[in-house]
Amino acid sequence: MLYCVAGEKYPLKYISSGNLISENGFLHPNRNLDSWVFILINQGTLHITQNNQEFDVQENQTILLFPHQTHFGHKKSDGYLSYFWVHFYITDPDYKIYSRRTLLRSNSFSHFAGIFPDSDMLEAQHTTGDYFILPEYSSLFHEKRTVLLFHQLLDMAKRDNYHATWRCHYALNLLLSEFTAEFLSGDDIFSDKIPGSIKEIIEWIRVHYEEPLTVASLAKQFNYHPTYLTALIKKHTGHTVSDYITSYRIIAAKNLLTRQQPKFSNKSIAFMCGFKDEKYFLRVFKKVEGITPGQYRRAFHEKKINIK
Repeated sequence: MLYCVAGEKYPLKYISSGNLISENGFLHPNRNLDSWVFILINQGTLHITQNNQEFDVQENQTILLFPHQTHFGHKKSDGYLSYFWVHFYITDPDYKIYSRRTLLRSNSFSHFAGIFPDSDMLEAQHTTGDYFILPEYSSLFHEKRTVLLFHQLLDMAKRDNYHATWRCHYALNLLLSEFTAEFLSGDDIFSDKIPGSIKEIIEWIRVHYEEPLTVASLAKQFNYHPTYLTALIKKHTGHTVSDYITSYRIIAAKNLLTRQQPKFSNKSIAFMCGFKDEKYFLRVFKKVEGITPGQYRRAFHEKKINIK
């Protein structure tokens, strides 16, 4: 796994962006570009090869395509596929590409002054310092604003008739700065600091979020006392069990709200995401996101669409 690290004092340069939609059988073309490409999958799976490594990028996952490297689809997508994409240049003349091992070595962190202020790696989630840290391949662990900011970028590009305006430059930098923060708040880099038993519980929540989960049911599932389980997860992750349950349900709800097809009602989404009823779903969504599901669905809805 590779990671691109670039200074935020050198703004990224926006080129173009869009939303690719394919009904079935999409195969990414064979290309070698001089720009970077950041892709976020909304629905379906993109099968793509870069640097002789095959990636099967699924919903709520991202991939960063490097310049001057050939990338191509190694397999056709099965069924519907939708993903956001943006082409850009990195202007930092001293940007670096690191392997995971190199990035995690203690002497490497000195290059990222301000990102990791102390030896506790879990505290890194609270600040991004002055750097973009872009993984080659990642999952959105605790989704915050990345998807919404991507919508905003596409909406701006649409309204600016796809010119590379300053608004698009600013929107791109905000998007990837927020993505960096989201990435650092996950366990991609810091997973070695989280016990395997805790990661197993978190993964269980991620897979079973639509079920009637409670702290008590999870404690029984994994043979813990509910109070101890909450304290244990809070200690190692900074989040409560309820935080994780709500987070994964809201992530799923947001993905369903932004789908072009099929479109689901709020009641259906509430049921599919594990909320006990529509009113409770509306209340929790508004509390977490600051807007209603309907407002989220309508936000930044105009975007460039490629039909394949």
